[in-house]
Amino acid sequence: MAEENFLSIKTDLAGINTYLEKHGIKLSEQENKQLNTIFEACDTYDDENKTSGKDSKLNLVELGEFYNKLKAEMPKFQEYFMVLINSLKNNKIENNIKNSNNTFKTDDMVKNEALKRKKELNENDIKYWAEKIDSVAKKFNIPEALLVSIIGQETNFTKNINSSNGAGPMQVTLISVKDFFPTPKNDWNDIYKEMDEELLNDILYKKDDNGNFVKNNKGEYILKYSTPKELREACSTDDELGIKVGLLCFEMKYVKAVAEKKFGKATFANVPKIIKGIKDGSIKLSAAENKECIKTALKNYNSVFKTYANTLVDSLAMHGFKFEDLYFIKE
Repeated sequence: MAEENFLSIKTDLAGINTYLEKHGIKLSEQENKQLNTIFEACDTYDDENKTSGKDSKLNLVELGEFYNKLKAEMPKFQEYFMVLINSLKNNKIENNIKNSNNTFKTDDMVKNEALKRKKELNENDIKYWAEKIDSVAKKFNIPEALLVSIIGQETNFTKNINSSNGAGPMQVTLISVKDFFPTPKNDWNDIYKEMDEELLNDILYKKDDNGNFVKNNKGEYILKYSTPKELREACSTDDELGIKVGLLCFEMKYVKAVAEKKFGKATFANVPKIIKGIKDGSIKLSAAENKECIKTALKNYNSVFKTYANTLVDSLAMHGFKFEDLYFIKE
């Protein structure tokens, strides 16, 4: 990293608050903390140079040491702030982030999440993803920011994707969907049903033109997919289905994360206790505890990349996500 690049970053950072205020853009609490940490580090370094009689202009050796210190303190410093700075300079983060209900608009979240990952979506694509995310989030009472952040990380808003890692916008794997299906040897199906029966049924079972579930002559719901593989493949051709399946997978990861916190590990025996406790209010978590459980759930959702969960938590904060509540399991 060249000396002039650092000085340019420092200058840009100093002007960010003015830009934000001028354009009515409000950063999350976490983003403000990160900015303030950078400001303080820059000021401290300059003060030390002035006290020692050094030229305040950093030489390359000192710059490398200082930059490594920043990287150690905030691993996402360079990537996160360079994207933020470039977005501000190019006027790509606009003055309509919040709607009249004081919540972040899904289309803006989609647009800014993609920009954070250096991808510009056209208006049709932004509308496409916002509509599908809104549809799932509103129907199942889930924060849009959660879906936006996971989709951004998994596939960066790529339509109808099917890869070796997974299918659909949230990269569903075959092993993840096997436990959805009711079979004589699969007791996890009952736990999924207890956790979120509405979402599970919406994914698995056929409906008629009026939206009612179709039943056989025994009065049982008829499966829409004959095998888990068929469901997984369907996620690659139906992005809204892929979002629903990914959401159900995440919900179970979240319940298991709470079980790990409360019991040390998640088992077939204690996961139902967690679901019951969340629903009846006997299990309560602070915002900090819930944030850690969400981070654990995200880490377990994708165990490939070590920085995955931290990146997603940063995205959630950027989109105004609140960590105070247990969002994911409803009575």
